[in-house]
Amino acid sequence: MEVPLSSLSWKLAWRYLRRHPQKNKLAFASVVSAAGVTLGVAALVIVMSVLAGLADFISGSVKAVDAPVAVLSAGSNPLPDDYVFVSSLLLLPEVRSVSPFIEGEAVARMPSRDMEAGCLVRGVTEQSFLESGLDTMLIWGSAPTVNSSDLPGAVMGIYLSEDFMHSAGDTILLFPPSAFFSSGRTGIGRVILTGSIETGLPVNDRKIVYIPLETASRMFLPGGGYTGLFIEPEQGYTQEQTVKALQQAVPDSMVVLTWQQRNPALYASLKLESLGAFAAILLITLVASFNITGTIARSVVERRRDIAVLKAMGAGGKLILHVFLWEGLLVGLTGAFSGILLGLAGCWLIGSTGIIQLPDVYSFHESFPMKVSFGEVIAAGAVAVLISLAAALIPAARASGQEPAKGLRQ
Repeated sequence: MEVPLSSLSWKLAWRYLRRHPQKNKLAFASVVSAAGVTLGVAALVIVMSVLAGLADFISGSVKAVDAPVAVLSAGSNPLPDDYVFVSSLLLLPEVRSVSPFIEGEAVARMPSRDMEAGCLVRGVTEQSFLESGLDTMLIWGSAPTVNSSDLPGAVMGIYLSEDFMHSAGDTILLFPPSAFFSSGRTGIGRVILTGSIETGLPVNDRKIVYIPLETASRMFLPGGGYTGLFIEPEQGYTQEQTVKALQQAVPDSMVVLTWQQRNPALYASLKLESLGAFAAILLITLVASFNITGTIARSVVERRRDIAVLKAMGAGGKLILHVFLWEGLLVGLTGAFSGILLGLAGCWLIGSTGIIQLPDVYSFHESFPMKVSFGEVIAAGAVAVLISLAAALIPAARASGQEPAKGLRQ
């Protein structure tokens, strides 16, 4: 008659984990095995939270600059300045706002200081500058506006503005490519520096210049039209739902692109960074699993007589297999639970105390912008438990196949 598996197997496993067979004290190997899993899970939780927070910070900065969704021309022609078309997009329930923009490359020159630099000029309306949240990123100054009594204002990225020594009120000449190939130097933009912005991404802060839409139109598109339309999704709708609705509403001469599609290199690097970090930290847990395998294999050797006695009393190989699988599972569960607690504590410490600072290039945030995803936390713990269970499989299978007579003779 075979011994019931439901309660006996896990009780034996718990006893074997807690007590050394020859010494009446806690089994040190079990503590070390659980500690290895704990450190692996804690590291995985912290790293995933750091990367998720940085990804959110970077994507938020990119979306503030480029908007979550953009409607662009499928060819070389600009989008038409069509009020009826823009109004039709605003009628879509998935769309909260539509903001036209004009952009192009130019050379910025400040005659008063004889300084110049290449830049990306983007013409926007004052309303879209405020609605996108760019005004919250201003280091000093105000949104680019058209003043009736003076030249239009321009807002530069923080590093580009530093190159021009933050010369507030100085005149800046913006030379688009067309100005170098025309005899009259037509299309030159004349603005004054009225502000400096820090988006948090050096690639933007070193080259971006915001100017009023009307000024950009005279520079890049004197015949009228827009480079594209920035779209903000309505609350309650995802970016994907907004893209799908827009694709059905725009003609074939236009394309709808997400911020990820407009910044493929940045998006790919974020994904690759997350995958690489996950794989690297997962190796820690895999290394800990070898320790679990060694611990349970040692437990099998130390308890050969116990196994032989159990089999002589009628216990089958299935019971023995379950006992040592339970050992691996209990180590995994203990390590996963304590690792999650340790990881969450580490996330709070990093995110709340500022113990680790971001590099100067990310000075827009003083500390790591942590983001804890409880789904990922549970997944990290589950992976650790599964690895622990798999690590126990080989020694458990060997124990289940042990002959009773051989165990009793040793």
